[in-house]
Amino acid sequence: MSFFPNRTTFLSIGSLNIQWYAVLILTGAFIAYFFGKRNLKEYRYIDIDGFFDDVFVWLLWGGVIGARLWFCLFYNFDFYVSNPIEIIKIWDGGLAFHGGFVGGALAAYFVCRKKNVSFIKVLDCLMPTVLIGQAVGRWGNFVNQECHGSAVSADYFKGPLALIKDGMLIGGTYYKPLFLYESLLCLLGFILINFLLRKTQSKRGQLFGAYLIWYGIIRFFIEADRTDSLLIGSLKTAQVTSIIFVIFGLFFYFGLLEKILKKKKPTIIFDLDGTLTDSTGPIIESFRATFEKFGNPDDFTIERESEVLGPPIKEMFEKYFPDGDIEEISKYYREVNKKILDETLEPIKDAVKLVEELAQEGYDLAILTTRAKTSTNDCLLKCGFKLEDFKAIMTLDDVENTKPNPEGVFKIVNDYKLNSDDVIIVGDSTADIKAGQGFGAYTIAFSILEGKRKGIEEAKPNAIIEELMKVKDILNENHYFTYNLK
Repeated sequence: MSFFPNRTTFLSIGSLNIQWYAVLILTGAFIAYFFGKRNLKEYRYIDIDGFFDDVFVWLLWGGVIGARLWFCLFYNFDFYVSNPIEIIKIWDGGLAFHGGFVGGALAAYFVCRKKNVSFIKVLDCLMPTVLIGQAVGRWGNFVNQECHGSAVSADYFKGPLALIKDGMLIGGTYYKPLFLYESLLCLLGFILINFLLRKTQSKRGQLFGAYLIWYGIIRFFIEADRTDSLLIGSLKTAQVTSIIFVIFGLFFYFGLLEKILKKKKPTIIFDLDGTLTDSTGPIIESFRATFEKFGNPDDFTIERESEVLGPPIKEMFEKYFPDGDIEEISKYYREVNKKILDETLEPIKDAVKLVEELAQEGYDLAILTTRAKTSTNDCLLKCGFKLEDFKAIMTLDDVENTKPNPEGVFKIVNDYKLNSDDVIIVGDSTADIKAGQGFGAYTIAFSILEGKRKGIEEAKPNAIIEELMKVKDILNENHYFTYNLK
């Protein structure tokens, strides 16, 4: 067993012995964690409040507990019932992956449910990476001389297999290294699903389904020749479970579950200024008046006219007037802005009609704006909107981090328990688009100003419209409303 000196012991410190089995299992888990977190970022799901770390910790503990209980249940139930202290001795080996899968999945589901994050999205991010964790973890079976096949002669171990020949001599007999074959097939599956299929994914749950199918087939045939399998009567537990894996995998891969289950309507989150209310002009005029009073009017250039649309005014004034009294400047701006809005504010064409129709059709609507709450409500009422048509109105007063940070999107779906699987962001600025992408939402850029269109295009929204009623056309399209699946 030249790969692993001292056979089973990785490190001894006094009376403490750290086993190779534990080291390899944890190494596999942390490699899967690394790739899973990377997938989460590629899907544009920002790790708010350490969500992914919470999932990983719960999944790890749930997986270990489930794997051990599954093994004890099907390996020698009477023995473990009579000697319960033996159940906790996982360092001696005895973890069944299928039990770990069930325990880990239940734990992850609990965290996702608690934080209102899409469980299926998380499974698509995580499960393909579990394959590489399994590829590494199977070497723990080699150390403990588990997961082997039928007896073979010494001549079986030629070429590269000679490196593990000594480790496969168990009780004076050589056995097929099934752990190695499973490890290599898991590594191949990780590459195919995580790097190839991910690029062409067209259905939510497809990567999870591919994992179930791939591993189910692998394990079914591995178990056919395995001599130390867990049993349900005369049936091999892993083969029965593998068949179930493949069946459920096909359902997820082809999107059959969503055809059976009623699909929820997406949550639609609107920006306010420039999207529902025609306040672009008043905002620019208010900034121009503020520059005239506190600075040089010529400094308020055309470029800055576009720049101020979206971010909080305090953030802009801190940038433009670093030595000024920001509170005084902001107060003056609000007074001017309120006066202009009282005289000129109107809704964007068809905005009131669109909101009324969507609310009547059962869509959960919300607003995410950088305006203060009082000002937001005043604008909505003045333009003829009904506040009750919106399930949530998230303002500057409700968040610590404003757009483009996605905090407001997370708070809307979490605090108000809205559908987080499919979320649509409709806005007129790059800040709106980036906030939506940070959540993994489907983003619609509403652009009626030519000067802003280039910047919005660079943010790469899922769609760009020039008429608000086009939102309904997009809703009638047959696809998911999430960033990564078109």
